[in-house]
Amino acid sequence: MKSHTIKTGFTGGSGYFLDARLELPIGTAKAYAVASHCFTCTKDTITVFRISRLLAESGIAVLRFDFTGLGNSEGDFAQSNFTTDVADIYAAAEFLRDNYYAPSLLIGHSLGGTAMLEAAMQIERVKAVVTIASPIQPDHVLHHFGHTLTMLEQGIASSIEVAGKHYDIEPQFIEDLRQYDMQQRLTMLEKPVLIFKVLNDALVDSENADEISAWTAGPSRIVTLDKADHLLSNKDDAAFVADEIATWFENL
Repeated sequence: MKSHTIKTGFTGGSGYFLDARLELPIGTAKAYAVASHCFTCTKDTITVFRISRLLAESGIAVLRFDFTGLGNSEGDFAQSNFTTDVADIYAAAEFLRDNYYAPSLLIGHSLGGTAMLEAAMQIERVKAVVTIASPIQPDHVLHHFGHTLTMLEQGIASSIEVAGKHYDIEPQFIEDLRQYDMQQRLTMLEKPVLIFKVLNDALVDSENADEISAWTAGPSRIVTLDKADHLLSNKDDAAFVADEIATWFENL
């Protein structure tokens, strides 16, 4: 089954226009999903891009979008945080519900997956969640901030560099991250979760996958990738993940 892409967008949780792409199968979709990208990434980062396309080819329509202040979306990244990311996911689900069909699946890569776990508790029609190389706690990303974290903790705005690009960060960002205790939050998530564990992940320790599985109240399944990297740079890894998602979701 082939797929096609619709260029679209919607108003995010902070009121800004968010750029999006809807990957649709040829013919009637079996289900609709929302996919979110990693910290400082975009909807076109290879992980979410490839998996969304492959899932559409298997019959699952996928909406991928840029979070507020990233990619081609409007807004100021410095004013965003984990809470605004979750609000953007709510808005994405509402967009699908109002214009197509309500999403029954949420898929997130890295920090995007952690945000999907939080969002899934509030979106009634979501049936299941998928995390890919995701940290259990949102504040995991602070390990990569270096001296910037010290400045932010002193109330001083600063910036971080990721893949050669600088991003302004306000102190509110870390305050927001640290208010989330996912060990407590996940006791309220009773929906099935598929967890992809990347053994050689240089950015997110693979033990995070075990903790997600242990903490979530609902049924969970861990799929281990022993040769993949954090971004699933190898096309075969992305294809494997997409196939696992499609098969698992169809059998729920």
